[in-house]
Amino acid sequence: ELQRVQERLTEKVMEAEVLQTYNLQAEPIQLRWGGNKEKVTDKAKRVDKIKICFTLSENRIIPEGTKNLYIRIAQPDKLILTPSRGDTYSFEYQGEKIQYSIAKEVNYTGEAQDLCLYWRKTNTEEDMMEGTYHVEVFEGDNVIGHTTFSLR
Repeated sequence: ELQRVQERLTEKVMEAEVLQTYNLQAEPIQLRWGGNKEKVTDKAKRVDKIKICFTLSENRIIPEGTKNLYIRIAQPDKLILTPSRGDTYSFEYQGEKIQYSIAKEVNYTGEAQDLCLYWRKTNTEEDMMEGTYHVEVFEGDNVIGHTTFSLR
């Protein structure tokens, strides 16, 4: 019985050691006035970049230090928005190499942290695809946040 209790407690501690996000938002942005002003848009042909903001939650159990965050933005056709194909923009997730759109190294102190990251469209001649986009935030072998946005 004591063995089972210990195993359950170990599982709970392992769950508590996972970073969490909240207030995750992804907004398609149109640049105006020579790139000096941002305007949220839902029109695929007007998107210049995607702004992803979220809060890393407070957690005193997780060891402080550098955390590598990866954000994947999947188009409606399931392709990941990356500046280039191949292994250049990839990371290890549960034993598999997968692509990412944005990477950020964060110094995690155990306190809640607000972050905003941007994915910028590199090919100005190609419009974004219409439909629903899926945004996922990864840390280690965990998906710590997910949201969607739609373009028409």
